[in-house]
Amino acid sequence: MTDDAVRADSVVTEEDLRLLRELKVKDRLHDLEAAYCRGIDRCDPQLLKSIFFEDAFVRLGDMKEGGVDEWVDWIIDEFKPRFENTTHYLLNEWYKVDGKSAEGETHRLSYHRFVDPSRELIAASRTFNRYEERDGVWKITFREVIRDWIHERPVDRELFTGGFAMEMSEPGPADKSYEVLSLFGRGPLRPE
Repeated sequence: MTDDAVRADSVVTEEDLRLLRELKVKDRLHDLEAAYCRGIDRCDPQLLKSIFFEDAFVRLGDMKEGGVDEWVDWIIDEFKPRFENTTHYLLNEWYKVDGKSAEGETHRLSYHRFVDPSRELIAASRTFNRYEERDGVWKITFREVIRDWIHERPVDRELFTGGFAMEMSEPGPADKSYEVLSLFGRGPLRPE
């Protein structure tokens, strides 16, 4: 096949451009969700606030609901200090994009290890999210979280030593990721 024939077969259609834009938006929505997990686990209020528009609303069942600043302050100052460590995992993600708005359902597993008494919670939840593009930037405008299941058990500290020993992750700026990953600093998520 000649270069001219390849070029003739490589015409980009309007539908191709629409699909490419949709993929780019879905990738950005994934970044917002991954940043949410990192912001919670690393206790980074600037990162958490940066993924929501200032007028966004967050509802966590009976635990907390309200505006973003109030919610982030509650997470960092009241909720997270109860735990030695947390880890949030992003699982299934499903996004629907409609112009400058989108919706998504994300599934998560979260791990919360208490300091005293030594116990841990493992929970599954789903988030129902609405997103908007404003001035070329996608962020969350609404989030509601529901619980699928939760399990509590004692912590077996022996598992953190011996053949399973590794450096432990840390909430806050002491986490190893800030030393190893130079592109993942603290603070707001940057628009692409």
